[in-house]
Amino acid sequence: MDKKLLDALAARAEQRAQARTEVKPFEIGGQMLDCVKLTGSQQLEYYGAIAEAGGAADTIGVCTSLIYDSCPTLQDTELHKTLNVTDPYDAVRRLMDVPEIDTLGGQLLRWNGLLPDKADGQTEEDTAKNS
Repeated sequence: MDKKLLDALAARAEQRAQARTEVKPFEIGGQMLDCVKLTGSQQLEYYGAIAEAGGAADTIGVCTSLIYDSCPTLQDTELHKTLNVTDPYDAVRRLMDVPEIDTLGGQLLRWNGLLPDKADGQTEEDTAKNS
C-alpha cells in the first residue's frame, strides 16, 4: 500500500477515535453541563428511534433519552434523590420544558452526526419538519 495513503488512513482513524471521546458543554436546566458523544451502538439505537418516532410525543421522548444518555451529570443517583425522581429520565423533564428538550435534542443529534447541520437561516422547526 502507498505510504501516503496508509498515513492518511491512519490519521483519519486517529481523528475519529479522538472525536468519539469529545466532550462539549450544553445548557441543561440553566447550567452548562458536559455532554459526551454517543457510542456507535448508541448511534444505531437512536437512528432506529428517530425512524420509528410517530409524532411529537415520540420525538420528545427520543430527545429526553438522548439528553440523559449524553450527560453523565444527569445520571448521578444523588441528583435523582435530590429531584425526587424514580425514573432517571424524569431528571431531564424536571430540569427542562418541552421546547428546551426539543431544541437541545436537535443540537445533540446534530453534534453526534445523526441529523444534518442546519442550513443558514433555517430554524429548529424547519429542521424537524424536514427530517
